[in-house]
Amino acid sequence: MDFFMANLGTEGDLLERKIDVCFGHVDVDGDGFFDSADVMAMAARIITFQEIPFGSEKALGLFAGFQEFMQNILAHLDVDGDGRISPEEWRKGIIGVFGEKPEEFDALFRPLAQAIWRVCDRDDDGTVSAEEFRCFQKAVGSSEKNQQLAFEKLDINGDGSLSVDEILSAYREYYTSRDPAARGNWLYGDVWDTHVPGAMKAGL
Repeated sequence: MDFFMANLGTEGDLLERKIDVCFGHVDVDGDGFFDSADVMAMAARIITFQEIPFGSEKALGLFAGFQEFMQNILAHLDVDGDGRISPEEWRKGIIGVFGEKPEEFDALFRPLAQAIWRVCDRDDDGTVSAEEFRCFQKAVGSSEKNQQLAFEKLDINGDGSLSVDEILSAYREYYTSRDPAARGNWLYGDVWDTHVPGAMKAGL
């Protein structure tokens, strides 16, 4: 039986769990909130782990993408207007505003996802190698086990690389799908792992 199928009955809602795990990624400084400092830190981590110049077109595009993303997130999710996103605002907003409205998700998340994976596709061949993928996973704090697991689950033809379009499709499924069989569930490895980034601070 698929691991996700086996755990849904006892571990709660799959989509909520995925969104909570993601909050652990975006709250880079670990203060319990997602804010502008986290956005810049995450962009810098991805650029650093991919070993591309900070002044390159790709890097500048990523910084711009994250800044635009943060402005949109605050406009949609910052209920109390304090300029930052709590775990509760993140969960309710991502699921309520974007998880149930795929067209809204595409408008907000896809440009950022494209900027991220342009950076990860270091040789511009339209694919992300296992090493390029691991560098991204390191930037968001995934364990070595989950880095490997995520790549194996997404590389369904076993050719040792992922197309950028395949990753973008998985990205969308991760944030919007409650289907336990959705391939995108594995974007960051095992979401039921008790050692996922930020699990405790997100209240899991």
